[in-house]
Amino acid sequence: MGQIERRDFIKKAVVGSIGTILPYGVDNEVFDVKLPPENHDKTQITAGKKKKVIVGGAGISGLSCAYELIKKGHEVIVLDASGRYGGAVLSVHDGLADGLYADFGAENFTRPGYKNYWKYIEEFNLPVLPYFHRENRLTRIDNIWYTDEMQKEKYEQRIKQLGGFNKSESRYLESNPSSNLEMLYLKPYFDKFSDEYQPFGIGYDHLEKVPVSEIYKKGGASNAASSILGGNNTSALYAIWQAYIRHKRGYDDDFELFHIKGGNQRLTNELGSRLGTRIKLGCKILEIKNGETGVTVKYREFGKEKEISADYLACCLRTTALRTIKITPQLPDEKIFIFDNLAYDQTTRIVFQARSKFWLKDNTTINLTFNHPALRTIWEVADEVDTKRVSLMAKAPGGTNPLRTLEAFRELYPGNRSNIDIEQVLVKDWSADEFVNGCERHGFGGLGELSKFWPHIMTPHGRIHFGGAHTDNRSWGMEAATNSANRVALEIDQA
Repeated sequence: MGQIERRDFIKKAVVGSIGTILPYGVDNEVFDVKLPPENHDKTQITAGKKKKVIVGGAGISGLSCAYELIKKGHEVIVLDASGRYGGAVLSVHDGLADGLYADFGAENFTRPGYKNYWKYIEEFNLPVLPYFHRENRLTRIDNIWYTDEMQKEKYEQRIKQLGGFNKSESRYLESNPSSNLEMLYLKPYFDKFSDEYQPFGIGYDHLEKVPVSEIYKKGGASNAASSILGGNNTSALYAIWQAYIRHKRGYDDDFELFHIKGGNQRLTNELGSRLGTRIKLGCKILEIKNGETGVTVKYREFGKEKEISADYLACCLRTTALRTIKITPQLPDEKIFIFDNLAYDQTTRIVFQARSKFWLKDNTTINLTFNHPALRTIWEVADEVDTKRVSLMAKAPGGTNPLRTLEAFRELYPGNRSNIDIEQVLVKDWSADEFVNGCERHGFGGLGELSKFWPHIMTPHGRIHFGGAHTDNRSWGMEAATNSANRVALEIDQA
């Protein structure tokens, strides 16, 4: 590929909204939203009082929450500051040739797991394909490329050097993957759990400030297992709770990866089409008044301030947005702490379009893990599209220059570099996104941290109910988002 000018080389996948400066005024609005067409499942409509609900945020959580609410017979309006709905669920087609596409956000989902997400897949009859980006992988470690088998050998050598596993660990690993070794020591604690959303009050509260490494030691873990599992800085309560959730959802067995043919944004598009003009885009929430009998939201639309009132607010906004919104009366201190301290992964996703599957000339794979500051992983996407061209997805830390990512790829590619025929680059830096700053939220597994965040992160306050992927018990993207959405819809319906 010849030299390309920077302005032509880096394409922006998302068009930012255009700010408009207009005189400020205040309008008062009332709901005039009609119920959805009579093609919804009437069995889900409740017989209780119809409620007026404002949904803050039109990401997948806000969309699915609003959709569940209208199916239950409630009046809904959705406000989102962006000019598009879908939030972090973003599929890109523009800028790619021959029908190729890629998912800049929400790249895959699993089975088992994603129960509420699969509900929508089946209801909307969306075509699903297996996702193979973790298969036949090469990983670069200390400047050497390792196959999965070579990594397994390296792992086994390390175990031997550490003295080997004990008899109970060896027996367990005969029928379980090594990645699930922690379950041997954590499963005995599962019996006391009855609700995957409640880790407290079941007799383990004291374990919040005990490192999980002590649980392994107490269970008789070998030196090898203790070294592999670590956990000196991870709360035992948090580790046990998260392991229980994975176990309940089937993640401690083998699971498969999938994606929606044509891009995962097809699901949010389906939700959005059913909500129609109930979604008001370009409407930034400025203030929330949490009253005893209702909630009032002030927002800005084309520079003009407006107000709307409802019975409840389903707040599916990220904490990064909530920090900028005035809420009266002030929320409890534990909520403010969450807004100020919750952190999100910062990732740049880069799509390379190539003229061919050039790596096949080198008899190698394109599922590569680089462990490089400018390039973590790369793999092929949209491989079902009938074209000789290919789209490749790369991950890098937030703020990474895509030109540097391409340089790293060329430098470290395990085949003949002259075969690389990349012709196009698209980039989405989530750390720089005005509306969806960052990706999945960080956990709160440090010693003594869990009670600072949980369950306050999801607890309603007055007429405000809190949703979004960051409010679920396990932050797995679209699974967490749809879980929280269904929870909030049920809370408001039953309020």
